[in-house]
Amino acid sequence: MFSVTRNQTIALAGLYQALALTQQVARDGNMTHSCLPATLESVLKIDTDHYLDVYGVTQNLTLGMQALSENVLNRNSKDTIERARHAVSLMFLESKLHEDAQATRALGDEIRCIATLYDAQHTPIDELAQDLGRMYQAHISPLGPKVIIQGSPSYLNLDEYASMIRALLLGAIRAIALWRHAQGNRLSLVTGRASILKNIRALQKEGLH
Repeated sequence: MFSVTRNQTIALAGLYQALALTQQVARDGNMTHSCLPATLESVLKIDTDHYLDVYGVTQNLTLGMQALSENVLNRNSKDTIERARHAVSLMFLESKLHEDAQATRALGDEIRCIATLYDAQHTPIDELAQDLGRMYQAHISPLGPKVIIQGSPSYLNLDEYASMIRALLLGAIRAIALWRHAQGNRLSLVTGRASILKNIRALQKEGLH
């Protein structure tokens, strides 16, 4: 039986946070969640040694830990089914990216360029979202089937919201790459549910200190 490590759990929380935020944007037009900046900024942190540093602090993964717990404990709800489906689709796209050295290098170069220019204190988050959304469209979308996002047409048809959704999907790709780097495998998502919940409780406890 496979168990899930602390670092793998951090990466999975990052993935499910990106997917939960995508649902909020697509359905309600909500782009103000406190965890959203950390998810977008995680894309820029590709040279960080420590997994949690990708998201800053444990509190920045609050929504992700909640969404991941829900997907472990209640796999049959509409929200969890949708997130799981998107996770599988994005894992496929990330695997295609990983296999394509030229695409990986081009995306990495562009991310480093944006990271050099980005200032968390002064760069509007919607400006970062536009840059990341453009990168997703240029480097990830051509790799495989389009990820179909369900939501309100009044938001999905507006460029501002569409860019944010693509940026969050790139945040999900970043989390999957982090999970793969931590030796994550899909079988452990089935057999390691107890360890995921244990790790989440430990991370939440760390965040209280």
